[in-house]
Amino acid sequence: MTKNIIRGFIGIKSNDGHDAPILVVADVLKKAGIEVILGGYDLTVDKFVEAILTEGVHFAGISSYNGGHIPFFKAVRDRLKIENYPFIHLIGGGGSTISLQDIDLLEKENGIDKIFKSGEAGLSVPFIQDHYDFCNVPDSPEALIADVERGKKLALSAFINLAEDKARLDSMLQEKIGRINLNEGSEQFNRLLNEPLGANGRLVKQTLERSRYLESCLLKLKPNSHQSVVIGITGRGGSGKSTLTDELILRYFNDPRTEKRKVAILAVDPTSATSGGALLADRIAFMYATDKNWVDTSRVFIRSMASRGSGNGISGALPDTIKILKTAGYDIFIETYGTGQPDTGIVNLVDQAIYVTTPDLGGATQIAKEEMLQIPGTLVVLNKNELQGARRVSSLLRGTIDQENLFFTTAIEHNNPGVNQLYSALTRYFH
Repeated sequence: MTKNIIRGFIGIKSNDGHDAPILVVADVLKKAGIEVILGGYDLTVDKFVEAILTEGVHFAGISSYNGGHIPFFKAVRDRLKIENYPFIHLIGGGGSTISLQDIDLLEKENGIDKIFKSGEAGLSVPFIQDHYDFCNVPDSPEALIADVERGKKLALSAFINLAEDKARLDSMLQEKIGRINLNEGSEQFNRLLNEPLGANGRLVKQTLERSRYLESCLLKLKPNSHQSVVIGITGRGGSGKSTLTDELILRYFNDPRTEKRKVAILAVDPTSATSGGALLADRIAFMYATDKNWVDTSRVFIRSMASRGSGNGISGALPDTIKILKTAGYDIFIETYGTGQPDTGIVNLVDQAIYVTTPDLGGATQIAKEEMLQIPGTLVVLNKNELQGARRVSSLLRGTIDQENLFFTTAIEHNNPGVNQLYSALTRYFH
């Protein structure tokens, strides 16, 4: 068991069409308790570096099966150095396409730690756990506050690491202290302070002090005069939330009203209850939001978040992360993980909630059980509207949802009229 929650970003370099090996590696890492962000395919050096900066990871993995690996690894490493990224730990693999001589050359480069040969995917776990089990929160967060307020992405990423660590500590304390309902200052509470807590060997008292210190750093952030807008997109897994989010971001950047604004995407995926790891794979669907040919990527900040035991589709660090990004003046789109019928956790965190469903929603009884459909003002989207069953479900929804709050979309279709109408409904927030 590691002392820290290890985060890693993995992706496939540009002009390389393979996919199966990286999916195998992602699954292996998740099952080992690692949070692995799947960056996707055809990633340029720019896309790798941008993702590593904003995701605040301990390591990054490059998959390369078509040659050109030596200059590519060096280019990513050199760009991270220029950006002053604090954790330059690159690993990679390419089966038999990376020769032993090339492996030797790469591993002699500072910042390129390990190249795994064919069949060595299982060795990646002990290597990562042995080498990257360190705290990714900066030693002096206060020194970054001015950069956070200026919107510097590296500072924002570091502060979100701080918020996630605070949420982790608070969860541990809640489990230890809150479960037995002790009052601070009581004799029982004082005894508990000297008991060990967690894998890092800290006492309860030390964990409490650390949490309060991290909270004090967050409290030093000053509110921004910019009126940030927070949009929450929730719904069942597989309903197309990521694709819809990407399409809305594209329209955001084509909208003259937002040309002086910037936007953050927070994508929450579930943590495995069995391993503690997570596959954070929403980013792979953000084709427009990550591509400078479609949007001004300098005005986009994307962060993948694991739920880490929180329910209701959200992460425990989400409220503080929203505060951090508001301080920097970002509008925020939040995508929850796939939710169930009673889950409404996103509603109180956002200015506008969007509930996304599909034609397999069920009949009138199932619709009556969906709590998000009962919340006034929620925008309801029937996505994948081209599929069988859409007509029946749309008829049922029309009997429940006000017409102005109901949208029918095929998000995977470029320039879909339903997505245009949904974005139009959001523009009232962008003054």
